[in-house]
Amino acid sequence: MGTTRTDWRKFRKSTHLASADLDILKSEGKSLVFNIKEVKYQTKVNVSGTKMDGFFCYFKEPIKSLKLNTSNLLVLSNFVKNKGIEMNDIYVVENYKDLIIELFVDRNVKFMGDIVDGVRINPVQPKEKVKPLFTEANFEKAKGVNATIEQIKKAYVITKEIETKYLEYGTEK
Repeated sequence: MGTTRTDWRKFRKSTHLASADLDILKSEGKSLVFNIKEVKYQTKVNVSGTKMDGFFCYFKEPIKSLKLNTSNLLVLSNFVKNKGIEMNDIYVVENYKDLIIELFVDRNVKFMGDIVDGVRINPVQPKEKVKPLFTEANFEKAKGVNATIEQIKKAYVITKEIETKYLEYGTEK
């Protein structure tokens, strides 16, 4: 056999985070710690071919949104309670902005009589800060100190597209 290794999970068509997405990120050695940009209630959202109403969590990192179930919403409520938010306000989703969370795959979720994999928020909130996103606005400063991609990855999250643009930056004639 050749050395080509094609992971079929990368080619799945999914609109929102699923266990396969987390499995891929983990297998690539990427962190599953994210910073919440916002949580909002939406109706008739296309979730991989099915129209759904519910709460959706959007992240500051370049990753798909997560459809939140009650278990995950309760974890978020506990996080804001621990921050000193009044008891009446721990269920207000606008208070979940900027929370740092860690996702994991629960292999024992009961769903319609079956045991399936599900995306869960770790009930222990991570202490680590999420790395900021490396953008084109960072290029000039990074080039000024001759920063390598490896050095950038230690301090930032960088997408493949931005990595390619950074490597090409300043080489145009």
